[in-house]
Amino acid sequence: MTRWFLNRFDPYDLTGVAPERKLLPYLKSHIKPMRRVIALSILVTVFAASIEVWLIQYAGQIVDILASSRPDELWQKEGLGLLFAALVVMLVRPIAQFLRLAVNDISFNCNAATLVRWRAYDHLIRQSVGWFQEDLTGRTSGRLVDIGNHVADAIHTALNTIAFGLVYMIGVVLLMAGTEIWLALPLLLWLVLYISVLAWIMPSMIPAQHNFQAAKSALVGTVVDSFSNFETLKLFAPKDQIAKEQRISLENTRETLFRTRQIGTALRTILVSLEAVVIVGFVGYGIWLWSVDAATIGVISAAIALSLRITTMADWILDSIWWLFQRIGSLREALQTIGQPIEIPQDDNAPELKVGKGAIEINQLHHHYGQRYGGLSDVSLAISPGEKVGIVGRSGAGKSTLVNLLLRFFEAEKGTIVIDGQNIRDVDQDSLRKAIGMVAQQASLLNRSVKDNILLGREDVSEEELISAAKQARAHEFIQQLRDKQGRTGYDAHVGERGVKLSGGQRQRVAIARVILKDAPILILDEATSALDSEVESEIQASLVDIMQNKTVIAIAHRLSTIARMDRIIVMDEGKIIEQGTHTELVAKSGIYSTFWGHQSDGFIDTTM
Repeated sequence: MTRWFLNRFDPYDLTGVAPERKLLPYLKSHIKPMRRVIALSILVTVFAASIEVWLIQYAGQIVDILASSRPDELWQKEGLGLLFAALVVMLVRPIAQFLRLAVNDISFNCNAATLVRWRAYDHLIRQSVGWFQEDLTGRTSGRLVDIGNHVADAIHTALNTIAFGLVYMIGVVLLMAGTEIWLALPLLLWLVLYISVLAWIMPSMIPAQHNFQAAKSALVGTVVDSFSNFETLKLFAPKDQIAKEQRISLENTRETLFRTRQIGTALRTILVSLEAVVIVGFVGYGIWLWSVDAATIGVISAAIALSLRITTMADWILDSIWWLFQRIGSLREALQTIGQPIEIPQDDNAPELKVGKGAIEINQLHHHYGQRYGGLSDVSLAISPGEKVGIVGRSGAGKSTLVNLLLRFFEAEKGTIVIDGQNIRDVDQDSLRKAIGMVAQQASLLNRSVKDNILLGREDVSEEELISAAKQARAHEFIQQLRDKQGRTGYDAHVGERGVKLSGGQRQRVAIARVILKDAPILILDEATSALDSEVESEIQASLVDIMQNKTVIAIAHRLSTIARMDRIIVMDEGKIIEQGTHTELVAKSGIYSTFWGHQSDGFIDTTM
């Protein structure tokens, strides 16, 4: 039965606007898919609250009946009423509570956080690689997970607080007014003061909680950053310095938390003082009415029960509203990341890139990352179909920027890149990257099995094809020897975060196997063999020669011997192409490349000259 409630709306609905940084538009766009569940939640919650108010009122009637009737007259006068009340308590009330819990805790809570996270994830994976380099990964990941809780908790708390707590309290005021108008005055006065205090103090909670969440997110980000680079910290920073930096983040978090707790302490103290209004006023005034024969003992009994119940309810409402404002503040902070617009928007109607021969034309490409230095300056380059081009240059010459723009990880500030006559700005981004295989200098592996890392993005590969690619990359032998802590072996063994359980050379060979299996028409090799020893490199080089057949290849290398046999070599410096030609031609020119060749040691460019 409960599973029926689980499927009341689709938590993977992506219809509607993209995430926004403004709170109300963001909530509005997410509420739309669950509006029916929210409406149902309000109905069943109001129904449950109404039952609670009625039971207290009926309990007062019972006291009056008991006080004015003989025992042998009780069932005759109130038998049906007692049976109805018993039916409500034993059947209707449990059903009402079940419906309220099922709708709120299952239909809403189980789906709302998933909906928010799914939409946030869908939004973030559309961001560019450059966007992710601007923030700490740990902080972004934490906000992605937390934002689901923030939205679900905020809406759920608002529903329960408003639909149950306030309906309950207003219902009590109306009940007392209908029974004895003067008895409702203390409660009405308290209710006005209660709401006024909340309206006065609570808004200050939102910025305070926003600041606390920002400090906490920064703390999480710095901790993740430290642990991700723990080896580097151990090598270069003494323990006291590491602890000192973390203490600064911790102290900032403590101070911002103190501000939120300071507001909470003041608010609770004031509201506890106001409870005296309802207790003393309700009970004392009720006893006085009874003493002058202006109210029955049943009414007074109900008033006493209500005064105690109403203060408990007030504390619950305060906690709920406090929680609500905390979540709103946290949500506003999370939206600073999640709600950012897409830097390189994906046009869902863009045609797929159709690569035939693999010709690449780069025209007046200019990109400085929004600064005045670094990157590229008006680079133009034509690469023929199937041509093998090597790119060399000092660090910071613009080699990696050229590759990043070709993959559209960044949007070029000026100029165009055309593949087989198609501007890469006008084609589907996934199809662009599908057409390009790349082995980077730092092989990036996911904390999954070796098999999953090699098959990344492919679901139609046989076991034989997988093993063949691993053998070509000289990886099959060491993969067979792998075993992780969970006892998984070979291709099923997990490689750890960023592939930390493998050596640099092993990670590189897995990455090469992955690009072999991808078999894309355009191949980019960014220091593809830099992490390999000489013996394995020699074997891999032979494999790469076979892989590069019938492909357009761009190879970046400091080790000049790896690109000396390329069809053409491009020499870059300070973001510009300053030389190009074959190895023999460039050596004969006695230019920068010739200088590199003359100064290299063991085949590496000497970048210290």
